[in-house]
Amino acid sequence: MRQVYDKRILRAVLCFALCASVVVAGLFVSAQVAHAETISEKQAEADELMASIDSLQTMLNDANAEYDRATLEHERASEAADSAAICLKEANLRVDGLQEQLALCAASMYKSGGTASMLEVLIGASSFEEFVALWDSFERITEQEAGLIQESKEACALAEAAEKELAEQEAKAEEEAENAKAARDEIAAAKDELDEELERVNEDIVMLRAKEESERLAADEAMRRAQEAEDIIGSGGATITGWTHPIPSGASVTNEFGWAGAWDGEYHNGIDLGASEGTPIVAATAGTVSYVGDYGSGGKAVKVNHGNGIVTIYMHMSSQAASVGQQVSAGDVIGYVGSTGYSTGPHLHFQIEMNGTPVNPRHFIRF
Repeated sequence: MRQVYDKRILRAVLCFALCASVVVAGLFVSAQVAHAETISEKQAEADELMASIDSLQTMLNDANAEYDRATLEHERASEAADSAAICLKEANLRVDGLQEQLALCAASMYKSGGTASMLEVLIGASSFEEFVALWDSFERITEQEAGLIQESKEACALAEAAEKELAEQEAKAEEEAENAKAARDEIAAAKDELDEELERVNEDIVMLRAKEESERLAADEAMRRAQEAEDIIGSGGATITGWTHPIPSGASVTNEFGWAGAWDGEYHNGIDLGASEGTPIVAATAGTVSYVGDYGSGGKAVKVNHGNGIVTIYMHMSSQAASVGQQVSAGDVIGYVGSTGYSTGPHLHFQIEMNGTPVNPRHFIRF
């Protein structure tokens, strides 16, 4: 049986493997996974993003100032256009008033007060003196009022031209304000996007640092536990009394422990012992059965707790012959060789752990 372990932490404890999996899962929470894999690369990416954000902030400040200026200009143009419209209305009212006054003055000259024209009034004069007086009065009224009307019309024309020009200026100012707003919003959106990206990168940096620290602590712990195992086991290659071969009828080693038995890049946590289907498997030393059941890729398995942090695991069984809580002695049958789980043929994967760290079974048993 083979299980995957990081080369940098060959002998890391299983609890660290769980912590590492949580850290790795956290690294992929972000919807956009960055290409950089190291803290220095991530930091360089963050620095580049911050420089871009700083440039965009400068541009955004300028865009905000331009938008404020254009908005103020539009407000002023609108006020000027409104004032011009009022002036034009007043000028038109003045022309209408003067024309009305002229009509009233002409009407007052009618003798009969009827609907006769001015020409008829003049022709109907009773004497030449009356005709001259009427004509003179009409001439004065006409010149005076006509002059006022012309003056007012000219003022009206100027007001109309001013209104048109200011309306065009207002439209132009409005367009500039809209363009300034669009430019400002575009820069702000780009900056917001970079801010979000920077936040994701900073989160990646935090997670990478946490992972790095976890690996460092796990490596230290693995070394401590490995040394602890060496202290318990004694010198390398020695065997410990009270232990027996898990397949006493005889079985050859088909795969070694550690990287010596690595296959397809996977670290091997035990020793594989080849034997025919149904060959009895025994407890390697005295202990208490702590697990009987399916062990994932290890298929049907039995675990025995021997105290002092030492556990043996027997995998790929065709069937188990032990129950949880059962007290066993060295040589007691606990199962039979099989090829369950991830296996290429009948064999026993025999694994020894000390405080959760897999150790080489050859330290305990001479195979």
